[in-house]
Amino acid sequence: MTKEYVHELNKEIQTISGWYVLHKEVRFEHMGREFLYLVGSACVDSSCCGTGGCYYAVVPGSVVSWKSGTSETGLPVSVVEPVRDDQAKADLENMIIKKEGVSQVQFW
Repeated sequence: MTKEYVHELNKEIQTISGWYVLHKEVRFEHMGREFLYLVGSACVDSSCCGTGGCYYAVVPGSVVSWKSGTSETGLPVSVVEPVRDDQAKADLENMIIKKEGVSQVQFW
């Protein structure tokens, strides 16, 4: 099942306990497919339980079509296929952690 990914970087999203922002998109070849991941940071600075933060990555999946449409707000939209295979997820997670130094990798 494919999903749409709306490209928007450097937009700070406020939450009840802090904020997060995506800083960059990376496309790369692996196992004969092109994948997309995003790198962001998050900060917990308004929580009753303390403060903290992290540097993380999100993997929407393998690219089916790159910037092939636009959103209602005019942003580019790509179509991706989420990663379902557990071994592929583990391989991608290890690669991204080594390259980006993030503390966690999440998959769509």
